[in-house]
Amino acid sequence: MLRRRRVPTVTAAALLAASVLATSGCVDSGERVAVLGDSITALDAEALEEALGEDYRFTISGNFGYTAAEVTPVAQELSERSFGQVIINLGTNDVLQGGSPSVAVEEIQRQAAMFDDARCVHVVTVNEHMVDQSTGDDTGAAARLLNDALEELAAGDDRIDLVDWNAAASESLSDSEVVTSTLTSDSVHPTAEGNRVLNELYQQALAECGPF
Repeated sequence: MLRRRRVPTVTAAALLAASVLATSGCVDSGERVAVLGDSITALDAEALEEALGEDYRFTISGNFGYTAAEVTPVAQELSERSFGQVIINLGTNDVLQGGSPSVAVEEIQRQAAMFDDARCVHVVTVNEHMVDQSTGDDTGAAARLLNDALEELAAGDDRIDLVDWNAAASESLSDSEVVTSTLTSDSVHPTAEGNRVLNELYQQALAECGPF
């Protein structure tokens, strides 16, 4: 990490139809952790609960197709509750949709600040080996700009560290003409093995958040 039981999944009425909100079924043990993300988070929710749900009480908001800015209202709503730690896995759709990396990171910074009770905010880096699903174009340059801005964000805030999904994804690259990570099924969404690796990164980050 840089300095950086299976549960019901329900559609939250307060969110848009494309959003999924899941809350741990076990409410009496473990630190409360909010997870904000896009479809990567939504598709990982069950695996995350199975891997870490006995140790942490997750509230997971996965929002299909959302940019960082589009998740900010969701973050505002969730921040009305108290969480010991927060995971933010956003920016992928900003890259894929040609958005501004700096604007995306500004939104992530806003979201982190909303959870002022949290000891640690873990921000996930974006995979730099994604391909635009409509054009087939490589999106690495934009992803690198976003990750560089995330590093600056973490360097300037003691509560924020980086969960380096990009580094993990980059360790398992295909030998195809267009290089993508074998931990993803479509260059974007993690495979089952990718989710396992991502959740191990989450576990490490959560465990290393000490009392400050």
